[in-house]
Amino acid sequence: MRFAATALAVSISISVSVSLSWTACSAAGPTPPAPIETAKTFSLRVGESAQARAGILRVGFEGVTADSRCPKGEHCVWAGDATARIWLQRGSGPAETRDLHTAPGAAQRASAFDHEVQLVRLEPYPSAGQAVAKGDYVATLRLSRGSSAEPDR
Repeated sequence: MRFAATALAVSISISVSVSLSWTACSAAGPTPPAPIETAKTFSLRVGESAQARAGILRVGFEGVTADSRCPKGEHCVWAGDATARIWLQRGSGPAETRDLHTAPGAAQRASAFDHEVQLVRLEPYPSAGQAVAKGDYVATLRLSRGSSAEPDR
């Protein structure tokens, strides 16, 4: 009987420790944005954000709102286009969203808060007969100081 009581006490103690450890980890909150350097490329998955090293500007990737790029293995008349929705936020102010395109001649750059963001690449590229899941997209971007392009809304 005494052995059973000791085993029960140890079991309860372990359960409480595991529970407290899990609570401490889950209370830590979301992962902070990755640091980025201006004029260098960086990649974001859907839902991720990055923060300029100066700490004043954050860039996030909401997702892809349209993808009509000609799939690998298909013959298309037009190469197609994909639209990546990104946002920029200065400090704790409101975020401004921009749609960036993959097609040459389309809005691959946008300006906000004295910065310009450019869509360098959007992956994965569609393949014939295989749908790309919304969460699988990765946008490769470049952030530059100054704005050589008009704001794209």
